[in-house]
Amino acid sequence: MDLKKTVCRVLSFLIISALLTSCGKEADTPHNSDSIDKRNFISSDEDDIDNIISFVGVGDNLIHESIYEEADKYAGSVNDGQYDFTPMYSEVKNLIEGNDIAFVNQETILGGYNLGLSGYPTFNSPSEIAQNLKATGFNLVNMATNHALDKGQEGINNELNAFRNAEDMVFAGIADCQNTYDNITVFEKKGVKFAFLAYTYGTNGINPPNSYSIHYFNEEEIISDIKKAKELSDVVIVSAHWGEENIDYATDYQTYYAQIFADAGVDVVIGTHPHVIQPIEWYDGVNGNKTLVVYSLGNFLGGMLEVNNIVSGMVKFDFVKSDNEIAVKNVKWTPLVIHFELNGKDIQEDRFNYKIYPLSEYSNELAKKHALNGYEGQAVTINYIKKHTEEIIAKEYL
Repeated sequence: MDLKKTVCRVLSFLIISALLTSCGKEADTPHNSDSIDKRNFISSDEDDIDNIISFVGVGDNLIHESIYEEADKYAGSVNDGQYDFTPMYSEVKNLIEGNDIAFVNQETILGGYNLGLSGYPTFNSPSEIAQNLKATGFNLVNMATNHALDKGQEGINNELNAFRNAEDMVFAGIADCQNTYDNITVFEKKGVKFAFLAYTYGTNGINPPNSYSIHYFNEEEIISDIKKAKELSDVVIVSAHWGEENIDYATDYQTYYAQIFADAGVDVVIGTHPHVIQPIEWYDGVNGNKTLVVYSLGNFLGGMLEVNNIVSGMVKFDFVKSDNEIAVKNVKWTPLVIHFELNGKDIQEDRFNYKIYPLSEYSNELAKKHALNGYEGQAVTINYIKKHTEEIIAKEYL
């Protein structure tokens, strides 16, 4: 694989999908993608920024109670119904903004203040998160998670409205009507049309209130969706909410569906849910295409209490245009750390000072302050985070 230094610039985000409009809109007219052959990955002139579409992705935005309580304080008066999470994202904002496509998994439903905020095990998070993610530079969001039904259809509707109001945000995975469910999310960057699909393995035993509420893993439906997506777009990206929690390797379920995605012609699969990092692999499809599979990026933000849950990652790569071809190139992994401290004696109740850092900017002084030091015999050290990342992520991506 050709690994080179990339360049990128900010362009406006053109939303094509009917998902971002009212349920009364019709689906997009199929786009003829015959002019772009994704099966031939060749070298090209990467000095032309118009031929490079940069992608960056992070994992689970997992909003525990102590996190939204701190966001309440950042927004001003406590218990006034206002929340601000942007300080928690501030140390990685410069790595996210400026990329053409910036992905995040919104793990917890944004049902909003009026539905009653809650943490584990049945979550409900402030709707302000949508605007905060946009302000940080994100514009592509997975909503199909195992917590998507924690507040029923009303929670789904509120989350969709929160991201629609944020403007220029592309999202998929849940729906408020059959038309939204059936439509393929499509957006455009630098003359290239991207389709975005999202699926979850389940919803913690909660049955969907409507047949259209959420997209589950279903082999027949997935193959049909990808076929439609390829007719509408030049590149297909899939968000896969899969795997087992706290397992740092891909399960048979993940590898099975990864091959299905590859054989159907998906270009990139971004995995979420395990809450720990998992490897990157390339899959060969039956038609000779190659599919990049990132099994899990771990948590982006969260208050889980195992050291491996605070070891996170950011994947970055480019879609490179050359003549009639698009190549996925320059795949890189940036290790991240979720930092939080203890303000009191009870780690379940007294966590604060949440912030995400690139490992390269995380200091020994900060590591010593981490709330997990001493908790159940754990220690947070830069050396451990670096070593653990190197054990999971292949050297060529670091």
